[in-house]
Amino acid sequence: MKLRAALCLTLALAPVLAGAEPARHHKHAHHLAQAAAAAPAPSDADADADAEQAARQAQQQATALATALGQQQAQAAASIRKIETQTAQDAAQLANIQAAQGDAAQHLTQAEAALARLVPVMQRLSTQPASTLLTAPLPPEDAVRSVALLQGVAAAIATQAQAVQAQNAQLAQLIAATAASQAQLADAVTRQQAAESALSAQIDAAKAAEQAAADQQAAAQAQKLAAAHKLDNLNDAVNGLVPPAPTPASLAASSGAAPVAGNIVQAYGATTLAGPSTGVSYGTGPGARVTTPCAGTVMFAGAFPSYGNMVITDCGGGTSVVLAGMDHLDVAQGQRLVKGQPIGSMRGYDPTDPTRQPRLYVELRRNGAPVDPTSWLAGRGSG
Repeated sequence: MKLRAALCLTLALAPVLAGAEPARHHKHAHHLAQAAAAAPAPSDADADADAEQAARQAQQQATALATALGQQQAQAAASIRKIETQTAQDAAQLANIQAAQGDAAQHLTQAEAALARLVPVMQRLSTQPASTLLTAPLPPEDAVRSVALLQGVAAAIATQAQAVQAQNAQLAQLIAATAASQAQLADAVTRQQAAESALSAQIDAAKAAEQAAADQQAAAQAQKLAAAHKLDNLNDAVNGLVPPAPTPASLAASSGAAPVAGNIVQAYGATTLAGPSTGVSYGTGPGARVTTPCAGTVMFAGAFPSYGNMVITDCGGGTSVVLAGMDHLDVAQGQRLVKGQPIGSMRGYDPTDPTRQPRLYVELRRNGAPVDPTSWLAGRGSG
């Protein structure tokens, strides 16, 4: 009886309980909707921050890539520096041989001319000594002395003739050495050009990535200053483009690097038409690749009045480097460089004038003032 009553009560309450459960779910969903509506929507400031962070990450990635490519180029340039050095030595050797050949030819010409003036007299004297002496009537004692003098002249002429023969033989040897040296230089140039072409292809392939990593702000500033100052004076260009430092960076000896294969042919402070030289000049091998002696940012890259193609690099700490006289440039304004990275190349090999040595002009400046770069550039290699 009690069990039947409990079942009846449960059946009677079931519709009520079934209606109460959806009501609780509906009420909970209503609260969630109200909470969602009350939550603040993403603001424009948050979106800008996300975009800025993404741009910063992209810039960091591009910079890292450009640095890696620059280091790869620096290693490639260092690997071909030995080939370029050999080419420069072969060109210098050929120049020395050609200079010696020119001197020998000049001495031979002079000796032959002197001999040619005396030969007719000696020929006549040897065939007709009596008539030759009688053409100038002299007392007997003077005639005897004349014969003795002529005999001495004949001996001197014989000695000079032997010298002419020796100089002829020397000239022939130098001509043969010149031909061998020219062939050796041509072979060195061929090997160098193959290595240079591979490096050039690597540089061309990396240019887009390097430009993506360029310091655009520095480039814009440099372009603005270039337009304002017209950059017709090297002092104004360096002082306008490279910011000074309250305490210029110290420059330890050999902390830089030789920028090109070759030797210094004009020292710092040497006398020039414009006064004491404020930089050094390298005699380079033909087509030699020029590398930056420091890491930094390219503040100027292009043709400059009376300097040719020139690159000004801000090395930081008020230190800047000027490299001028290149035939071709591999870098652009605003580009960041690693130490030893190629920035350009010198004039190539000219078969019609193989000994004409290209020259690279290098200046080192601290807060715009030129300083002697010799010891700083004493570091070996290209990087």
